[in-house]
Amino acid sequence: MNLFELTTELQNAMENIVIDPETGEATGFEAVDALDIAFDDKAEGYALAIKNLLAFADSAKTEADNMNARAKAAKAKADKLKEHLSQSMAAVGKTKIETARAALSFRKSVSVKITDDESIPDELFKVTVKKEPNKTEIGKLLKSGGSVPGAELETKMNLQIK
Repeated sequence: MNLFELTTELQNAMENIVIDPETGEATGFEAVDALDIAFDDKAEGYALAIKNLLAFADSAKTEADNMNARAKAAKAKADKLKEHLSQSMAAVGKTKIETARAALSFRKSVSVKITDDESIPDELFKVTVKKEPNKTEIGKLLKSGGSVPGAELETKMNLQIK
């Protein structure tokens, strides 16, 4: 098998690895393991597949951020148009307009407007507390020889791909 065929087969095998979205279990490594190539070549294939997936994830996130920004801008513009139309209808005394493609009308609603939150009694405030371990401080304490019940230092080996 020539290099091109090996590369193609390795790439196809990598693309056929499936992650179960419910369990997180990965399947399909057998095809990669069955290829008769050197371990370093397999490792390089993994690294290249990882780099491609990370690049794709990064570009997908960037595109999603761009789409979210566009959606936010479109929503803000629609809100401004709605506000302007509402003011215009009120200025000419129209409360209802019906055409073949749109129906416009006002609906009365009641909402609470806070004019001075300092005057509101404490029992009418909503209090939210988020309790979360401070890993930075716990890490400093453990590294200096102290102990923290329910926490320990863990040494990891993180694979770097460049």
